[in-house]
Amino acid sequence: MALPRAHTPENGAMVGPWAQCVRHPNATPLTYRGTNTWILAHPAEERCVVVDPGPDGTACVERIEEALAARGLAVAAVLLTHDHADHAGCAPICAERWGAPVLGLRAGTLAAGAVEVADVGLSLEAVPLPGHSSDSAAFYVAEADLMVTGDVLFAQSPTMVCWPDGRMDDYLASLDALSRFVAARGVELLATAHGPVIEDPRDRIEAARSHRVRRLNQVVAAVRSGIPAEAAALVEAIYNDVAPDLHDAAVRSVNAQLRYAFDRGLLQEPTSSGRRR
Repeated sequence: MALPRAHTPENGAMVGPWAQCVRHPNATPLTYRGTNTWILAHPAEERCVVVDPGPDGTACVERIEEALAARGLAVAAVLLTHDHADHAGCAPICAERWGAPVLGLRAGTLAAGAVEVADVGLSLEAVPLPGHSSDSAAFYVAEADLMVTGDVLFAQSPTMVCWPDGRMDDYLASLDALSRFVAARGVELLATAHGPVIEDPRDRIEAARSHRVRRLNQVVAAVRSGIPAEAAALVEAIYNDVAPDLHDAAVRSVNAQLRYAFDRGLLQEPTSSGRRR
């Protein structure tokens, strides 16, 4: 069932008998090689769920439909790890064409716990993991020892905390919750929304947490050294290892780090006059 650790699934690739990747050609600095849609199906059943159908446009739907037709599958439900456009943009088209409900936390159509989808034959569980966004969630497939994790973490890079909707305190708590869940359920694979499948979940979760804490410490130290508590200035000062086309994402994450540091008394928040409180 396992893939090589650095393997990025191509369009149509299977991960064991349970999950199939449909990769969309929307590569950007943030989406890496494109968005991974995941088709989850029991090998003995003809109905499936589709997780994160991808960006807007009928081409995304048709790409998924090609994979479905090749396996004789019908869609029972569309699940969203979160509602960002590169994941959920074509969800309304999917709902119309497939006659399937779209389930997501933002819309209130999904709740934590068992996801009941008729005639799919899989034990699915929604696990809220806010931080990247307030509505981020993962989906656990018990039969496969696999979770579809959206943008919670990646094998190839850190994820972005999309301030102000995403928050650093939520993200750190979610990494801890994910680590506990993985250990308790014996999860072996994390099927991410961009890039490789993660084969070493607990190591990668710990690496993501360590990276966030290291960046937070850099921000706190920089402000204490006299750099203004402003995201743009801090990105210029300490994110010199980040490509320029990722600086806007870094600004969002630094704003999340600043809010975290202010709320916890690690830094004094500037007043509107520029003096620290």
